[in-house]
Amino acid sequence: MSSNHPEQTFPRLHNAVIGNLNNILKPRPYFKRGSREILSNFTKKYSTFVMASFTCENSQCSKAGWRSGKVTILIRGYENNGYHATIFNQRCERCKKFGSLELDESAYIDRVCYRLKKWAGISLEMRSSRDWKGTPPHKKHLCEGCRKGFCEG
Repeated sequence: MSSNHPEQTFPRLHNAVIGNLNNILKPRPYFKRGSREILSNFTKKYSTFVMASFTCENSQCSKAGWRSGKVTILIRGYENNGYHATIFNQRCERCKKFGSLELDESAYIDRVCYRLKKWAGISLEMRSSRDWKGTPPHKKHLCEGCRKGFCEG
């Protein structure tokens, strides 16, 4: 599933997040939905990165697409193991329009599960870093996460 909006959520991946957690969190985590006002009621937040591929859908642009190993994800925590995860888009280097994002879903699931476990106080071993070789350096001026102050890149 792809989209070219500045921010995106992936509630359809919630069941995969739950499956990856193997019933170790009680109460069972839920994906928090709602308006910005409702979502502003978080108790914790953490920003990290996932990987994604992008396609420029501007027919006037000569850039077909790009990959990034630093796509900002902001995870917010709510009471009773609720969470909301927002992915921030990137702009095309040539035309400056938002790309159409294709998320690395396994990276998303790993990041969300890791953060939920940490917030629950579960002792975790140091995560192994993903192999992001082959992706260009992070371009802050094209990153919506940087623009909104959530990117550590």
